[in-house]
Amino acid sequence: MAVTAGGNPGRDPSIRPSQAGEAEELVELLARQMPIVIGAVLVVAPTAAYVHGLRLGPSTLASSWLVAAVVLAAFRALFVAAYWRYRQGSNLWFWRAGFMLGSLASGGLFGWFGWVVTGSGDGPLMLFIIMMLVGLTAGSVASLSADRQVYAAFALSAMGPIIVRFGLAPDETNRWMAVLGLVFLITHLGYSMLQNRTMRDLIRLRNQEKAFSRELAEARDRAERSSTEKTRLLLAAGHDLRQPLYAIRLLLDTLDAAGTDIRAQRIATIGESVKTISDLLERMLEAARAGAKGFEPRLAPVELDGIFRQVGVEFAAEAAAKSIDLGFVGTSRWVLAEPVLLTQILRNFVGNAVRYTANGRVLVGVRPRKGRLVIQVWDTGPGIEEADLPRIFEPFHQLANPARQAGRGHGLGLTIAKSMAEIIGGDIAVRSWPGKGSLFALDLPAAGRPGVAAATRHATIPEASGPGAGRVLLVEDHDPLREILREMLAGWGYTVEVAADAMAALALVDAGGAPDILVSDLRLPGAMDGLMLIREVRARAGRHIPAVLVTADPAVPDPGEAIRVLQKPVAAGTLRTVMGAALSDCPRVREVPSPRHDGSGRNA
Repeated sequence: MAVTAGGNPGRDPSIRPSQAGEAEELVELLARQMPIVIGAVLVVAPTAAYVHGLRLGPSTLASSWLVAAVVLAAFRALFVAAYWRYRQGSNLWFWRAGFMLGSLASGGLFGWFGWVVTGSGDGPLMLFIIMMLVGLTAGSVASLSADRQVYAAFALSAMGPIIVRFGLAPDETNRWMAVLGLVFLITHLGYSMLQNRTMRDLIRLRNQEKAFSRELAEARDRAERSSTEKTRLLLAAGHDLRQPLYAIRLLLDTLDAAGTDIRAQRIATIGESVKTISDLLERMLEAARAGAKGFEPRLAPVELDGIFRQVGVEFAAEAAAKSIDLGFVGTSRWVLAEPVLLTQILRNFVGNAVRYTANGRVLVGVRPRKGRLVIQVWDTGPGIEEADLPRIFEPFHQLANPARQAGRGHGLGLTIAKSMAEIIGGDIAVRSWPGKGSLFALDLPAAGRPGVAAATRHATIPEASGPGAGRVLLVEDHDPLREILREMLAGWGYTVEVAADAMAALALVDAGGAPDILVSDLRLPGAMDGLMLIREVRARAGRHIPAVLVTADPAVPDPGEAIRVLQKPVAAGTLRTVMGAALSDCPRVREVPSPRHDGSGRNA
């Protein structure tokens, strides 16, 4: 929405919108200089009338001229006062025209007086009048050049009559005086143009400095707000992490002395605490990934019906347990989005709706709107008060969980959803009716249905299982984690070789050949990281090796090259599924020694 501020300078038809602010400042500068101009007139005009009386005697003509000059100066002063009082909301062209007419009338009075005096034949009086007009014209360069037309109106009307008078004289000396006067007039008109250009440059530089200062202040405010938010987020996260960690420590301290039944219960409780910590860390990593610089989503046509089915399956059991009617309106429409981020946004919306709706219904559907699609999640929950709506996207802010009870979320879902929506070019809208329910909507660009290959890209992928699943090279520098992963992979049917760094992994490859699949941490000891290791193993094998890269970094650019990237913490089921998919995309190939050739080209 465009907003025009200030004195509506854009209404002046002679000024482009981009120049409106500059022109407004120039007119204001002209008004500031006008008291000096009027003061000079009130000093010079009586002096000129007095000198005229000394040389030619009392004259009604000179007295009338003086009265006219003083009255005109008074009107110009009133006009300046009106400008300072009424300039806001008025048309800029009106004030420019008023200043121009005032300068034209004042210059015309002095020019007419000069015409009369130069025709009198009195040499000293003529010299005085010429000096007076030249002085006024030269002195006005500084005070009237804020508007070149205003200065030109005064200079031409003041100097023009005596230039014409000397130019029409019969003697050559007077005609040369006319030429000299014309050169003087043109020179000062040029000075006025240069002065005006200097003023404009100064105004532009000042405005640029102001704009830079505003941007700097805004950037500083954003940085301070970001720092405050991060501090608040870390404090809240520390609180939420401290509780389950404290519980785990107490349970571990008493585990040895407990009986078998109690030990099983405590192990289950430890598992729940670990799940809570893992969930919070995953949420925090999602928030970091959503806000990290350099994260570039891969936007593509996404089938909404498939997303609806996936999210519906995830929350069906929870909704059924609360006797909530969870419904998804089937659709054949597609949106332009990143499927993972879109699923996470919808998961947050539906999860909150199911969690906070005690009874009734949660309905998910989509509506077209001018080339875009609006995904809507309706619920019959408690609703949100209007004063609380702006706060629901703040990190760790939970309206329905002020005591921060475990198991009721962490207050990061909507924060993450908002960041993800911005990344994929979507807009989130919220409407709520306290006591009746809420509506969360995500607006995204519509997309056409892609070809069959793209539509099946996200099909269900198989898992590797059973004996002979393949030979895997596991590279992990953390000893306990490496041992746990080795046992888990072996339990899935893999033949596992382990290494603590890239050099040890390459030694295993050189000794026993390339593995069927490589699973590596990104950050490894030494100069070679996991990504470099994958590329080196493929280079030594001379073929494509399926690879999974695991990292805790919040925003790792997609390396391409058919390398799957998983963010820690990784669920066992996710790792198993991704490894199975990697192997299915690249079936195992037995390495056959390449035939050697002798110099004649025959096989050796």
